[in-house]
Amino acid sequence: MRRFYSTIITFLSLILALTPTIVGAQSVGVVMSGGGAKGLYHIGVLRALEENNIPIDYITGTSMGSIIGGLYAAGYTIEELEQIALSGDLERWVSGKISDDYGYYHLERDRISSMINIPVNLRPAGENDIRRRINLPGSIINTAEIDITLNKLFAHATQRSQGNFDNLMIPFRCMATDIGRHTAVELRSGDLGRAIRASMALPVAFPPVVIDSALMCDGGCYDNFPWKSLDNAFHPDVIIGSCCVSVEPKTLDNASVVDQVMSLITMPSDFDMPEGRSVFIQRSVNASTLDFGKAREIIAVGYNDALAAMPQIRELVARRETGEERDAKRTAFRGGDDELRVGKISVEGLDERQSDMVLRHMSLTGRKRGDSNPMTLDEVGDNYLSLLANNAVNSEFPEVVYNTETELYDVNLPLSVKPGFDISVGGNISSTAFNQAYIGLRYGWWGRAIQSFNLDILLGPVYTMARVKGRTTFTSRTPFYLDYSYNFNVTTTLKGNFGNITKVDNAEPMRMLENFLSFSAGMAPTRRSVIDVTLNGGKDLYSYKMDEYQRMQYTDFSYLSGGVSLEYNSLNKPLFPTSGTLFGISAIYVYGRDERDSREGLIYPEGGDYFDRIRQWWGAKLKWEHYADIVDSGAFSFGYALEGVYSNHPSFDSETATIMTSPQYAPLLHSRMIYMPEFRANRYIGVGVMPTVRIIDNLYVRLSAHMMLRDKFNGENLHFMSDLSFIYHTPIGPISLAFTKYNFSSSKNMYLTFNFGYAIFGRKGLFY
Repeated sequence: MRRFYSTIITFLSLILALTPTIVGAQSVGVVMSGGGAKGLYHIGVLRALEENNIPIDYITGTSMGSIIGGLYAAGYTIEELEQIALSGDLERWVSGKISDDYGYYHLERDRISSMINIPVNLRPAGENDIRRRINLPGSIINTAEIDITLNKLFAHATQRSQGNFDNLMIPFRCMATDIGRHTAVELRSGDLGRAIRASMALPVAFPPVVIDSALMCDGGCYDNFPWKSLDNAFHPDVIIGSCCVSVEPKTLDNASVVDQVMSLITMPSDFDMPEGRSVFIQRSVNASTLDFGKAREIIAVGYNDALAAMPQIRELVARRETGEERDAKRTAFRGGDDELRVGKISVEGLDERQSDMVLRHMSLTGRKRGDSNPMTLDEVGDNYLSLLANNAVNSEFPEVVYNTETELYDVNLPLSVKPGFDISVGGNISSTAFNQAYIGLRYGWWGRAIQSFNLDILLGPVYTMARVKGRTTFTSRTPFYLDYSYNFNVTTTLKGNFGNITKVDNAEPMRMLENFLSFSAGMAPTRRSVIDVTLNGGKDLYSYKMDEYQRMQYTDFSYLSGGVSLEYNSLNKPLFPTSGTLFGISAIYVYGRDERDSREGLIYPEGGDYFDRIRQWWGAKLKWEHYADIVDSGAFSFGYALEGVYSNHPSFDSETATIMTSPQYAPLLHSRMIYMPEFRANRYIGVGVMPTVRIIDNLYVRLSAHMMLRDKFNGENLHFMSDLSFIYHTPIGPISLAFTKYNFSSSKNMYLTFNFGYAIFGRKGLFY
């Protein structure tokens, strides 16, 4: 009998031991390392596992591993992960720049492009606080767009799981670092988007996140490969490790600033998973932490490495999960993926008037009149980013919480007012005389309306500008604004080298001084468009040479001018754009008094009295400029432009003064630096093409060719200009080397110029 029981026990033990293999009951956990852009490697690994029907029962991750793992655990497909990685959005998010789609063109149109902007807090928080008046940023990258996107991606999963990461489609853990306690923290519940945002908060690069009153940053600082967290939480039978970083001590040759900082603060990670029940898929991916431009290449490397490890995985994992089973599980968790509707929106950190303005902005912007349906989270997110694009407030991670009573998502926005005063520094460094030094001072405050005052000073041997400008913006469904300014511009081409490498016969010396007051009233029917009415009044002084006089001649023109314009601008860069559209249509009227003298006595027409003549004219202008990506990767774009002006501009007392007050065709940067009479006319049509090729990241070569049709000048109706430019876009401004040629009838008028920065030009009192 004893032998019988012993035989039964042995048989049952054998059955239990063989059960995982026979019926496929093993559980499989996947652990993913951090690594920034290198972490896109994990997408390739997941694809290989899916294609081979390897089940995934649990996931843990750190930093980028937490993002990829969290998306997969929340039910996103491999195709959706690849779409996010390859869309270019990640690359834009880590640039820290809010997309131009969210900005308001009416705020940017008169804003002078600067290299450096320094916020200054004029109200110290306490005693001995002088050093804190200059507000240095707490991080390199503005994560506003990342923050709102994480809320959009994970709000539904947080609601479906009721804030318990075990209830996601795949149970999940992610790692963060408690800055105060200097320890690794396993995040297992709460807001999924916030947890992942904390796990990816690279020190210095991204601001930290508060979770349960503790300040959290990147989990990779203390545990960059959390297989132990996976093992302790879920006890899987098999662990598959996906690691995109080196397991050896790092070398910092040619490392970026972020990589150097991470190396200094990162503790060694344990990569020794249990033998006999683990597979380690690892490669030190050749990319920097923020190099998301290599997404396709990195994903492919992860996929190939996982395929190479597949025989070992298949030997350990006998169980299979078909695509149909995965899809059913995904559908059961995600449901119908209905639009996420928003209920209450609240603001904290601002006073009552400021909060009221924010709430009106969040509720009205972009909505159709009469639309009473609850806003979607996408709409709220767009309005939130457009609010931040105004540069009036700082943000922290928004809170999006599902309200079980209303079945809507309540949104809380933690905001703080940016310092009201800032200093801008910029200009242009050139191989020509067109060097500029710019400083701008801005002071602003806001409540129910936004008020700002600017002082801009630009000094240079060719172009000098001073401007005092104020603006009042009223926030409503259609923002309305009032602008008022005093403008002083001086242009002189009397002396200096403009880069000519051959003889020049198309440029002449002159000096022009503009001195005028301006008042505008306008509105922004869309984020990228403006309609405004402008009134200018002032006096221009033109100095030039005339063959019949030995001395310089001077024309004074006192005037009133008015204009109405409609503009749309979605160009991606203020200089050398590669995508977007610029469209403008305007009409102007000018009424003024023309007077000429030689500064040694007035010029009297033969047989006449003192010369004093009223001049008046009207004009209209159409401008259209468009850049289209011919290749999806953005490696090649094709631009084209059309510009036309018609006016009944009269003749002044001198031919030179007539030309100098006429509309100017200047599609090239260099053409705005010099005075060329042939490209100034009362009526003209200009067309141009601007193909641009990206050589490597931020380095472009651009060919521009333009033709102007006008009334005859020097016996020609057609006049041409072109240039070949090499352009490198740095974080503080573009660097360009351009070979420029005007007209092709001779070998004259060739220029070679180098510029670094933003060449700045003010508005004209005569418009164009």
